[in-house]
Amino acid sequence: MNKPNFSIIYFLLYFTILYYGFYIYVGITTPDGRLYASFLHNYFNVPYWLSIIVTKGSELFLQIMGYDVYQKNPVNVTIRGSSGANIAWGCIGVGVLVVWFSFVAAHRADIKYKLKWIVWGVGLIFLFNIIRISIIILSYYYNWAYFKSFNAHSTFNNITYVIIFILMIIFVIRFNRKEKRKSALDKTMKAKPGD
Repeated sequence: MNKPNFSIIYFLLYFTILYYGFYIYVGITTPDGRLYASFLHNYFNVPYWLSIIVTKGSELFLQIMGYDVYQKNPVNVTIRGSSGANIAWGCIGVGVLVVWFSFVAAHRADIKYKLKWIVWGVGLIFLFNIIRISIIILSYYYNWAYFKSFNAHSTFNNITYVIIFILMIIFVIRFNRKEKRKSALDKTMKAKPGD
């Protein structure tokens, strides 16, 4: 009997550890937290680093579009003449990143194949998030009332989950094709006479 290609148990295990582990880590690296660890806050502040990636990506994206952008602080992006936006760790899309990582990691595939898909998915999520933050910053600059009034966080999550779902379908289709090719090759090798 063949082993299943996907383990829901591993998916739930990875998701739980990564998702809740991230929130615990945020508590540990936040100065007002109960379990605050100044060493981790100063030298290994992953939530802050992820916020910086989105901030710098949004700044670069807006500069490429020709806007005069500056930073009031390391996690701020502002177009000169507007209020700008601060990018907190809650803006980085941890939930969707963890769902994608857990989904790929829970498959029975070699590590190289998994890493390729994890990097592509995470990159796509970050790219979409950078575009979202840039649109929010543009809405402050141009006073777009609609973008100021809608819930950017929920909208980002909903659209990103659709993107992740499409990526999951593509991943499964490609993974199944790869497994079929591998199986056909194995059968061909076994069927060769004289071995």
